[in-house]
Amino acid sequence: MARVYKSPEPFVLEGQGESASTESLMIHGFTGSPSEFRRLGYYLNDQGYTVHAILLPGHGTSPEDMIRTGWDDWSRHVLDSYDQIREKERKRIIAIGHSMGGLLALKLSMERRLDGVVSLASPIFLTSRKIMLAVLLQFFMKYVDKKPTVAAHILEEACTYDKAPLPCVVAFRKLLKLVKSGLKQVKIPIFVAQGNRDGLVLPRSAEYIYGHVSSAVRELVFYPNASHAILLDEERDKVYEDIDRFILKLERLRAWEQATAGRSHKYEGKGR
Repeated sequence: MARVYKSPEPFVLEGQGESASTESLMIHGFTGSPSEFRRLGYYLNDQGYTVHAILLPGHGTSPEDMIRTGWDDWSRHVLDSYDQIREKERKRIIAIGHSMGGLLALKLSMERRLDGVVSLASPIFLTSRKIMLAVLLQFFMKYVDKKPTVAAHILEEACTYDKAPLPCVVAFRKLLKLVKSGLKQVKIPIFVAQGNRDGLVLPRSAEYIYGHVSSAVRELVFYPNASHAILLDEERDKVYEDIDRFILKLERLRAWEQATAGRSHKYEGKGR
């Protein structure tokens, strides 16, 4: 089957072999679409993993649809998607989120049982303070044009909107503050990735996430030439490899924990 690299539609790629029981729940960013994840999705699926990239409410169609949604709608859809995956009795679920999707992935880890979370260019501190003005501007205008910070061909492949509904910008700000205040609740293994040339998110956002979660297993990687479109620009292959390596690390960690638990039960039995 021919691979599609430009489509706002959600997609599921079934894995093969033992790795198929590990499913990646992929969550795109603000005004974006699952198209951001298609290349990574194919890459991980080639390694045998199952991939599930969702489409958040109000996205992938038009800004006029998006304006009727808020952070609670986006978060609820993530929770529902997780619950549907869990019903299939997948052994391992890893949430991978880009930008606002990273915030939603972190929030999911506070509310459901995950085996790992990948945070890609997730915002805590933004390059512009204009988001603060959205609270006032929403009463005077409905939309604001988005200033491009990445190459045109990347924006086209990601299938993003060229304008953002101001009420949704306000909702995004609320989500950011909510996740920022709850980072200590994140206790699962986490991989944090950030591009040094991100025109939207300040690199210290990644350092803040890494430093404020409670995860015993955590990694922080910066990509010198990566923009905010960390999944699609020139360092994308390195990003894919690092995510694959992190997932494999979780597989080995889980196997070690199971083996250790088995030995522990064996010793306990001898003591009785």
